[in-house]
Amino acid sequence: MPRASTQIWRPHGGSHLSILFDVFALGQQVRTLLATAMRGAGLRPDEYAAYSVVFEDGPVTMTALAKALGMPLTTAADYVRAMVGRGHARREAHPSDQRATVLTLTAAGLRAHRRANRSFERAYQALRNELTVEEAVARELLQALTGSAARAGATLADPSRSNIHD
Repeated sequence: MPRASTQIWRPHGGSHLSILFDVFALGQQVRTLLATAMRGAGLRPDEYAAYSVVFEDGPVTMTALAKALGMPLTTAADYVRAMVGRGHARREAHPSDQRATVLTLTAAGLRAHRRANRSFERAYQALRNELTVEEAVARELLQALTGSAARAGATLADPSRSNIHD
């Protein structure tokens, strides 16, 4: 007896799956680009991002670090522990809130960041050379998508704000 045909949904060839898929695929390509360029740089790309926030915005609170990196506070705390443990960062009392601390890079942290920056810049220049739109336009769109994703995540986390139903 022949088996009944099971209809499986598949997108039409070459069609757009979703913007979330596109962002996921972009993230994969960027991870590969950075991993290739930063091999042997002394910091992983994700660590370099955390060091860069402290370098650019420091002294910085852990909350500000987490927000800048788009990650939960607990994950940012893992990066901070590793940075402090390596002697690359130090915690100091917050100048206006004694309950909080701020993070700064030490001399060793600045050296590690500078060394990794050379590899990061190779990846950055390679990407810039391949852009088919102006960098400012691409960044504006990426920042808009980042904001949209953050708001969508907040909406899903608080069902009372959502108009999306299962």
